[in-house]
Amino acid sequence: MMESRAAVFREIGAAVAIERVTLDPPGPTEVRVRIAAVGLCRTDYHVMRGERRVAMQPMVLGHEAAGVVEHIGDAVSGINAGDHVILTFIPACGTCHWCRQGLHHLCAEGPRITQGPQLDGTYRRRDRDGHAVGAFCMIGAFAERTIVDQASAIVIDKDIPFDLASLVACGVPAGVGAARHRARVQPGESVLVVGCGGDGMNVVQGARLCGASQIIAADIAPAKLDWAREFGATHGVNAQGEALTRAVLELTSGIGVNHAFVCIDPPATLLPAFRATAKGGNVVVTALTPDTVTEIKIPPLELFVTQKAIMGAVYGFASPRLQIPELLGLYRKGAIKLRELITRRYRLDEINQGYADLDAGKNLRGVVVFDD
Repeated sequence: MMESRAAVFREIGAAVAIERVTLDPPGPTEVRVRIAAVGLCRTDYHVMRGERRVAMQPMVLGHEAAGVVEHIGDAVSGINAGDHVILTFIPACGTCHWCRQGLHHLCAEGPRITQGPQLDGTYRRRDRDGHAVGAFCMIGAFAERTIVDQASAIVIDKDIPFDLASLVACGVPAGVGAARHRARVQPGESVLVVGCGGDGMNVVQGARLCGASQIIAADIAPAKLDWAREFGATHGVNAQGEALTRAVLELTSGIGVNHAFVCIDPPATLLPAFRATAKGGNVVVTALTPDTVTEIKIPPLELFVTQKAIMGAVYGFASPRLQIPELLGLYRKGAIKLRELITRRYRLDEINQGYADLDAGKNLRGVVVFDD
């Protein structure tokens, strides 16, 4: 057993507290990872605000992470102590219907990531009173160390800086993959990206990578529109609702875009994005909706007549086990940006400030970094 400092979620609407938790040794198929960097993804913030309900408290949040393997279980295969790894927020069990087809982003174990236990249903963390502490996404990365199943770890080359590697655990594949694998943007097509935060900015560079000729970035934060141009956007629109639809139609000669990506607040942005999309086009939702929202109004006749497709995309609709090495290769070639995504680095005890900065629109991506 060993102790680890961790940011523990105990109460909705309250700041996470930095506590010492006890870590049990890894199980047979598990590894202990020293976390080196973890991104401040909005998904964890949704949990803190009660917009994404989890099954237990206390729980260590954090899922967009990279680190060093310190210890492995007896049945671990393909991972060794000293390896650098990226952690995946959906495990790849390897045996379910989806994993057998290589569709690890659809793993049957995915719905359990908000429950708290490890993949095997037990716990590896205890607080000072001896109570079990859950791990969000079976990772719990807002901590100096964590225990994860090998199904949630991907070995990477050691020359990739940890802060950059952490982004490829979630935000980068979510956005780049949505453009490449879900919408399948083609050269010369037009794209709208609503919400230019972590996911959205990566959709922008994914669309650029696909050869889109017109990439319209939409956000109410002027700084994010400026950043979007640096990542490949050809136009920036500061508008919401019907004004957003009108602005996009004006930029596309009244036709609309081939593909629209809803990367923030789907209840408010899906319909305007839908109406800014051309007939027969695609609307891809990458943003999380509070689980208290049970419906979004799209007129059925309008959907039928315009023949548009509305689709979701988690992990960019592609296996992280295949996508992550590919994305790191694209970074090495200079085809995608990683370092430029990071606005500010924080220490673990600054995590609440990091989320305040995210909420205020100051950050594209904040990253918590740890000492070696």
